[in-house]
Amino acid sequence: MENWNKIEYIFVFKAHCPPSELERLEWYRIHYLLKEYEEDIKRQNDEVDKQNKDIEKQNKSMGNISAPKFETPKFQTPKINYPK
Repeated sequence: MENWNKIEYIFVFKAHCPPSELERLEWYRIHYLLKEYEEDIKRQNDEVDKQNKDIEKQNKSMGNISAPKFETPKFQTPKINYPK
């Protein structure tokens, strides 16, 4: 039952396929479609992981680059003598 809910979710929300179409498919076609979907998700995750590793590697090779430090200017305000 849990797998069927997963299959329905994928078909309805990811593939934009109504549940009635899902019920018309043979079980082996559903199995193969689900398998292909899971492999595609895995490939996408692997690509993202590879890109993240490449970015980290580039950041490490650049070293520590820090932004220049700015200080607020210091000035003295004149004293104001209020009348009594």
